[in-house]
Parts: sequence; C-alpha cells; structure tokens
Amino acid sequence: MIKTLKATPASPITSLKGAGPGRSAKLERMGLRTVYDLLYFFPRRYEDRRRVTKISELVPGAPSVVFARVVFLETRRLVGNNKLITTCRLTDGTGEMEAVWFNIRGLNRMLCEGAEAALFGMPLFRGSTLQMASPEFAVGAAPEAFAGIVPVYPLTEGLTQKWLRQFTKDTAARFAPLLEERLPASLIEKNNLMPIAAAISQMHVPDSPESWKEARRRLAYEELFTLQAALAAMRAKNSEKNAVKAARGPIYDALMKSLPFTPTSAQTKAIAEIYGDASQGRPMRRLLQGDVGCGKSLVAAAFAAGLCDSGAQTVLLAPTETLAAQLYAEAEKYLAPLGVRCALLTASVKPAARREILAGLADGAIQVAAGTHSLLSEEASFHMLGAAIIDEQQRFGVRQRAALIERAPRAHLLMMSATPIPRTTAQTIYGDLEISVIDEMPPGRTPVATRIITSQQMPELMRFLIKETASGGRTFWICPRVEEDPAAALPAAKKRFEWLVKKLPPIPASLIHGQMDYAEKEAALDKFRAGDAKILVGTTVLEVGVNVPEASVIIIEAPERYGLSQLHQMRGRVGRGKRRGLCVLISDEQPAPSRLSLFAQTTDGFKIAEADLAFRGAGELTGTMQHGAQSFKAADPVKDIDLARQAKEDVDWLIRTEGLGAEKLKALANDAFFEQKENHEA
Repeated sequence: MIKTLKATPASPITSLKGAGPGRSAKLERMGLRTVYDLLYFFPRRYEDRRRVTKISELVPGAPSVVFARVVFLETRRLVGNNKLITTCRLTDGTGEMEAVWFNIRGLNRMLCEGAEAALFGMPLFRGSTLQMASPEFAVGAAPEAFAGIVPVYPLTEGLTQKWLRQFTKDTAARFAPLLEERLPASLIEKNNLMPIAAAISQMHVPDSPESWKEARRRLAYEELFTLQAALAAMRAKNSEKNAVKAARGPIYDALMKSLPFTPTSAQTKAIAEIYGDASQGRPMRRLLQGDVGCGKSLVAAAFAAGLCDSGAQTVLLAPTETLAAQLYAEAEKYLAPLGVRCALLTASVKPAARREILAGLADGAIQVAAGTHSLLSEEASFHMLGAAIIDEQQRFGVRQRAALIERAPRAHLLMMSATPIPRTTAQTIYGDLEISVIDEMPPGRTPVATRIITSQQMPELMRFLIKETASGGRTFWICPRVEEDPAAALPAAKKRFEWLVKKLPPIPASLIHGQMDYAEKEAALDKFRAGDAKILVGTTVLEVGVNVPEASVIIIEAPERYGLSQLHQMRGRVGRGKRRGLCVLISDEQPAPSRLSLFAQTTDGFKIAEADLAFRGAGELTGTMQHGAQSFKAADPVKDIDLARQAKEDVDWLIRTEGLGAEKLKALANDAFFEQKENHEA
C-alpha cells in the first residue's frame, strides 16, 4: 500500500501505492492532496447491504442485495448514439429479474450463463419486468462477502466507487492510528467521545449504525468545538475603539425620502439596531436575518448611505458573480440617484475597467462596491473602508469571516441571510454576532401558493403553463441533477429542457446549471429576464441571486431531495412582481411526505426553519452533511445544535477555569481540524 515507510498523515497522497500521476491529479480535483485530506474525506452516504433479499420479495424503489444465477445475457448497440446496452436475466429460484448496464464493455466475459453473482441496486418495474439499472455486482461472491454497510463517496470523472472505497479503506487502516488527539483529554472524557483513530475508521468502514453515529458525534463535536473557540477568540479581539462611526446624514435622509413606500416596522427596527451598534466607535458584528422578499436590501442600502455620510466606503460581498451583480443592481437603484458612485468588481470585469475601479476604490471616488470575496483580495485597497455587507452569509464559514476581519479589522461587518433559523440556534452558531430580525413582509405582497402533484399530472401542468405564458407569466423549472443517471432515476435538467422544447415548441426555453461558466449562465438568465425565454430550466443554481419580477411559477421536481429551507429559498424566486406566485412540487412519493405537506401550508420562513430542524433530527446512517458553508466534514451546526451548545459551554468552561484570552483561544482553534488541515496542505 505504502511506497515509503516514512509516510505520515501529512504526506502527499502521491506517497500511497495506487495514487500515480493520473489518479492523484483526479484526487486533487476533489481537494485531496495529502493523506490527511483523504482520511477526512467522508462518504456522502452509506448503503445498507446487510440483508440479502430474495427476488420474489423485492420491493420496487427499495435498494437491495440479491444473490442469483445468470440465465441469459445480451449486449447490443443503441440506435442513434452507438452506445452499448447489456441486459442480463437472473434467477434465484424464487423468481426472475433483469439487470441492465449502459456502455460497459466485457460484461459478457464475467456474467456468462450459469455464473452466480451478488448484485446491489434499486429494483423498478419496466413494464411487467422487475429490473435493476446499473447495479453493482461481484461474480462468484458469497452474499455475506458482498453485503455490509458500504460507503458511497463523491466522485470525479475517471474514478470509480470500487477503487476509491478500497483505496480509502486501506489508507484509514494504515494512518488513522497515527493521528494525534487534538481535543483536550478532559473534554474527551467529559463528553465520552470515541478516540480519533476509531472515529476515522468507523466513518469509512462502519461496524454498525450505532458505531457510525458515535464516530460522527466525535468528529462533529471536534469541528463545533473548533468553531466555538474561533468565535470566542473573535469576540475577545473585537475591542477596537476607532471604527468609523456611522451617521445618518443628508444622503441617508435623501434615500429615505425618495422611497415610494413606507418601510415596515421590522425594517425600521433593524436599521435602528444597526446604527445604534455602528455609531459606538467599535466594529459592529451583526447578523441580519429575514425571509425571502422581506426587504433586507433596503436595510443594507440605508446602512451604506449613512457610511457615505461619514465619508466611508462599503463593500457588498456575495458567494457568486450572479448574486454580486444582483447586489450591485440593488445598490444602483437606491444610491446612484443620490450621487453615490457604485461599482461591480468580479473576475469577468475587463482589465481596463478593473484598473479604473481599483483606482476609484483607492482614492475614495467609488463609495460602494459589489463583488465576490476577491474584492477583499490584496489587489484592492480602500481610501476608507467602513463596512463589509455579506449576502447569503451561510455560504461563508467562520474562517472566511475571520480572514475578512483580519483584512479589515476596523470595518463594520453586517451579514445577511434569507435562510432564517431560530434565534437561540443562531446565537449558538453565530456566537460572535449580534442578531437583527426582519419578521414581516412589505404590505401588498401576496404569499406564494404551493401545490403538490405527481408526474401523472404532467399533461395538466403543460396546459396550465401554456395559459400562464400566454397571459405574461414566466416559469422556473428546477431539477435535482444536471445530466441523466440511469442508476439514480432522478430528473435531469438537460433531459427536461430537451423534453420541454419538444412538448412546448411555441414557448421558448433556456437552460442553466452549475457546469456552465459565468458568461453562459448570464446569457441564459438575460434571455429569461428579457422575456426571450419564458421557461428557465436549471438546478439549484437558481436558489439565490435571481430576481425576475415577471416570474410567476416555479416547478420543483423530486422535492423530497431538498431540505425545507432550501425549498423555501427556491419558492422565493417567484411572486416578486404584480402576478401571484405559484410553486408546484412534483413528487411521486404517495402519499406526499408530511414535511412537504407542511411546507405547502405555510410561507413563514421561521416556521419552516423550525420544522426543518425537527424533521432532520440527529445524524442518520443515510449520510454525512457536507456543509460547504462552514467547511465541515461531519458536523451540521443546525442539525447538531445540541452538540454545538455543548461545545460552546465547554469553551466557556475553559475560559473560566483556565483564563484563556484571545490568543490562547485562537491557538486552541488552530490546533483543531481546520488549521491542522491547512498545515498539511502547506
């Protein structure tokens, strides 16, 4: 397995046998550069293969292990695309089933007639035939050798599950025992935590659901403890007294007088809280929570206006260029008429325009700038940066927040989120931030109606879309996948787009997904915004940053694949104009899951967040939350709120008993998962 006896968890992944130049390049595409990276590269879900099912007892839609004998095998080419399709018929004495593979060569040499094989897949009826599409199989394997709790990892093109499973299993067996404990021994004993070596091993090769849960609890606690230590360090350091004092002067007054509407009482309260905090001479650190469409952008503009009155600059930060462009458009709408110069700085800005914007930021001519996090790179310098306002803050982690504060330690920080979470939960997760909440919607906005249908009702939906489009409406259509995967049997955006073009040729459609580059995405969005496309088909790339007031309908396929808060974000894309909004969920799970029924009954984001938390519950063997926003590998700070609270209590306990200050807290955080990973990568 190992090329050198001196390899350690910090060694490059190329030191492992089997990770040659080709494979290591593919692993690096997934962020796996060191042995340590691989140890903490946890499965996205697990398959429970502990029970072998007889063919006669198979349940359509329930993934199962079958042990059967091959009675027939045929390979042929599909007409049109020249791809191979292999069909295999099997029996176990209780019944017959088919297995189908696409474009895999050499199956006829392995699955010859009379061969016995173990298979794992999802059985479905194709007509009257029970069939598994692209099942995993092992020829001659005894059922018990093929069964068990099997990890399923994220992949990249050129790597297979079978190879990555074995590679990771061997690596964990060799290197997990070499990992050092990073948590204080007192906390491991106090919380009855599994040793780190055992936890890593059980995450990759669980003995049982119970042992996996204990492993995940250990790793989640460590990540949450790191988070709480970092937050405590940030709170301790936030004692600067020379921040810009935000003042409500002539620009602020002009903005408020120019509004064609009266701000809601919740907006007014949030603005007052922000100014009350930002006028004290110390850096404000505040989270602004509010439902989709509640008017957070006005609050941000009002804060930026007051900073302009104080002679300071404001940056508006977003996780994507599309959302950054949306923030820029909002700033222009509110502030440009008042003489405030705004700019948009992203990777797509041409070099000449980029130089002009950077010069304007340096000499103070540009007062408000929108962009991605690259806006706070070393390249940009500011005449007087007064505040950073971050939209969709849940997509940024605490370390990114800390880096931002290091870059601009005297600037105010306002983080905005349209994904509400209960206040007590927010206080635990964002312990370094004060919290403001906008809990009411502007008057006159009609709630978006939600309907749940099945795919059998698609003809009725098509007739409705024809009428809706004819009367001026536009439609978002969301699919869970970009491309079709026969094994997953999930709707794919590309396939749905092609289908709609054929079914509704008079209605122009456009396609958008995460595999497109920024220019392609913007072109698709521009067609939809301009009305040249009436239907925009895409993936959850449409979840945020798209504001098309004419959009009146959003259709979401396989909604059971998403959390309620994510569904609520997507629903918020419609009903923003004069037309009433409608959200259609296409689910073939009957009866409809209770969580979807609850979602259809309310548009209150805070109620939905609480329900989401209740439904998600504690960690289950079905998967590990890959919480990209916080770079967590095992923890979900919302799902694991009790664990997060315990971690916070433990950090507070260490501060009280050991008198830890900012630097010691930072060192404690840096000694844990995140900094260790960074050191190994370096």
